[in-house]
Amino acid sequence: MKRLTVWSVTFVTVLIFVLSVSGPRALQAAEPIKIGFIFDLTGFLAPIGQDNKQGALIALEQIGNQLMGRPIESIMEDGGTNVNTAMDKARKLAEVDKVRVIVGPIFGASQQAMGGYADKVPIPVITIAPSQNVEVLKNNWSFLAHGTCESSGYPMGLYAAEKLGYKTATTLASDFVAGHEFMAGFIKGFESKGGKIIQSQWSPPGTKDFVPFLTAAKQADCLVTWWPGAEAFSGFSQYKELNIKMPLIQPADGGMTANPAVNKKLGNGIIGVYTPVTYSHVASTPGNKEFVEQYIKKFGGGPGANAGGSYISTQIALDAIKRAGNDSSPQALKKALLELKMDTVHGLVTFNKDRIATYTCPIVKIDNNLNPQIVAEYRIMAEKVGDKVVTSIAK
Repeated sequence: MKRLTVWSVTFVTVLIFVLSVSGPRALQAAEPIKIGFIFDLTGFLAPIGQDNKQGALIALEQIGNQLMGRPIESIMEDGGTNVNTAMDKARKLAEVDKVRVIVGPIFGASQQAMGGYADKVPIPVITIAPSQNVEVLKNNWSFLAHGTCESSGYPMGLYAAEKLGYKTATTLASDFVAGHEFMAGFIKGFESKGGKIIQSQWSPPGTKDFVPFLTAAKQADCLVTWWPGAEAFSGFSQYKELNIKMPLIQPADGGMTANPAVNKKLGNGIIGVYTPVTYSHVASTPGNKEFVEQYIKKFGGGPGANAGGSYISTQIALDAIKRAGNDSSPQALKKALLELKMDTVHGLVTFNKDRIATYTCPIVKIDNNLNPQIVAEYRIMAEKVGDKVVTSIAK
């Protein structure tokens, strides 16, 4: 009897020890990994916000919504193409939901506001489209997974001058930070090769009537426009209706021109348009065939640049979380992001010390069947030099 008691005590002691060691680990393994997303599902950028969401959903689906044996809890919010709304959602994600990282949004003003907030929390924010220079110059926790707006427009300026032989250009873009920086990138590339800008016009965000701007455009070798989201439907149709002969170029596609889900809806006004894209569904990059097939199977149409953008950014977030391992601190995740070297559907992606990604930027031309065809590729990079961000072609 005494012997049995000793064995019982020993068994209980061992059991308590095992539970004390394995219990927290088992609990930790069961805890979800929380990732926050902000997409602009309403407002004038709504046509591309849904693409962003769908790209992220494919990235999560491809890994079975699990990572390191733990379920992923993806918390997706609508930024509403509105700074105040996006900030409210960012605070909720970081302070209430306790997410590890925030992916998005696409609206430039919201990105800028969130960058300052992320520094205070702190929490890594991974962009889903080209971003403003201020993200690098003033903030320390924003990771520009698709470079800057200027670095996106820059190769188009080079191509227009060097390959298309254009000497002069007149420009028209939506009058907010992203529009100015996309156009600035084009102008820097164009002027570096001897091109000249003879006129610059700016339209209020959300403009539907572009006729006054188009009729006021001075004659040049090309008309350079940036019409994001819903603006594109009005811009291209009115360009066609006015029978303007100047060929169209874009410093960025605004999420619309090379998007297979919507480009046919834009009409014949986009035939012959050249535009750089952060991602193309026709690129022969690692994993792109599988991504496109799965996207079409789930959503019916092929992915556009913004679906590809959020797909890539979600993969980057997942990779960094995995490499950070059991260290759930923001600092560990930031370190993992800075050390990233990842083959993606827009080529090899790395971050420099300024948290700006180097990647491959295709330039496409819309053919007579309203489909984008890749005509050139530039591997672009940007870095902070003093109080400026300088774009160049990576060697």
